[in-house]
Amino acid sequence: MSSSVAELLAALEPTTGGEAQMHPEGMPAGAFHNTPPAAPSETPRIYRGRSIEELIPRIESELGTDAVIVRRREGLTGGIAGFFQRRFVELEALPGGPRIDIYDEDPNVPALPDSLQTPPLKEPSVGIPESFSPEPTDGPPGRSYVSEHLAALSRSSIPEHFHRPLDPAPRPAFQGLRPEDFSTPSMRTPEPLDPPERPWRAPVRTPTPAAAPKRARGRIERQLLSLGVSEQFAAELIDGALAHVLPLAPRGGLARAVTETLIQRIPVAPVLPVQGAAIVLVGPGGAGKTSCCASLLDAYRRSGVLPASCATLISDPHKGGLQILLSPHIMRPTQLASQRAIKALQRTRAKGMAVLDTPALSPADPSTVRELAGPLGDLGPERVVVALPATLGATAAAQLLAALAPLGTNSLAITHADETDQIGVAVEAACSFGLAPEYLLSHARPSGWKLSRVDPAGLAAMLLQ
Repeated sequence: MSSSVAELLAALEPTTGGEAQMHPEGMPAGAFHNTPPAAPSETPRIYRGRSIEELIPRIESELGTDAVIVRRREGLTGGIAGFFQRRFVELEALPGGPRIDIYDEDPNVPALPDSLQTPPLKEPSVGIPESFSPEPTDGPPGRSYVSEHLAALSRSSIPEHFHRPLDPAPRPAFQGLRPEDFSTPSMRTPEPLDPPERPWRAPVRTPTPAAAPKRARGRIERQLLSLGVSEQFAAELIDGALAHVLPLAPRGGLARAVTETLIQRIPVAPVLPVQGAAIVLVGPGGAGKTSCCASLLDAYRRSGVLPASCATLISDPHKGGLQILLSPHIMRPTQLASQRAIKALQRTRAKGMAVLDTPALSPADPSTVRELAGPLGDLGPERVVVALPATLGATAAAQLLAALAPLGTNSLAITHADETDQIGVAVEAACSFGLAPEYLLSHARPSGWKLSRVDPAGLAAMLLQ
């Protein structure tokens, strides 16, 4: 049987160096067992073109359909400085030589000498195993099929169920060169690999507002309500925690998420300047603003690096207007609106800390608030602190803060903190009116009043323990 040029071309692999692939026996890939290699005197002819389809007709017309392709190269040519290059394909071919058919027997061909003939195969003494299949299988080029040797065996020694045709299937007639004959395994698309198996793990489910535990929500609501927080503010804190905090930290729990939400809601005051500042305490009678002033003055004088002075504002309806006492500059009551009082306050503030204690203010007396708003606006203090008793209810606290808003209040001192556990009223009021809680005043026996700084995290911990 004869092999086709397409089979020879299909066995070639394109290489970067242009060398033909070799079989283990040392034969070129284009030379099969039934096609002898070209004579050494024959010189391969080189064909170059843009594609294989362009070279096939030339090879067939010049060398015939039995041409042997011995080398294939691909590359780029032309262009300027590496740009605009074109792809080319180069093939080296030899004309096909005479062929010897080792399968078909011709009576006109003389027999080989006895020394070169293959001795006949002996019949095997053992039976063929049931798992053996005599079907022909493709072998490497240059070797005959196993079925050719099995054909010499006697069919009488093979069981009936092994009687199958042993002759190889006839080869199709040569139809000329085709582009598909030049396909190589390296040009095929690799099959996708299956991803490695991973151990199964249960998915982590994060709580959502709809799936939040009702028991935890109810417990947090009851705790907030017991400390003076209104139902509306408690619902806002829990809903905000479920919507924005809990999805990012599901392992912390709902209580931790509500605590972080409350910390974000509490306002924070700006930092005081290093050179000096003025702090004004305002509030109703009995709120503890004078005690806050005394505690602040004592703290700055004992542990601070800035000199501290305390000014007292007096409301005298008989003399009219507000009067001021500022030691050691003003030892007698002087009108607050006078140039002497204003310059003394500015000088004290420039050198250190100036703490101002104001007269008692009431939401029912807006005239006193308006009278104090003018001088405070001219002074421009860094802090206008409202002394808010923790014992006030939510309605009274809201009325007081709304009445003192014209003074430019921006901070809060929670007083009488040791007399009640309703700290939630002051915290909610601070969030509603945008006041930063800074001080916490409590009565510590027997030393008297104790003033301490407080931050949003500390207040949130007092509400959600």
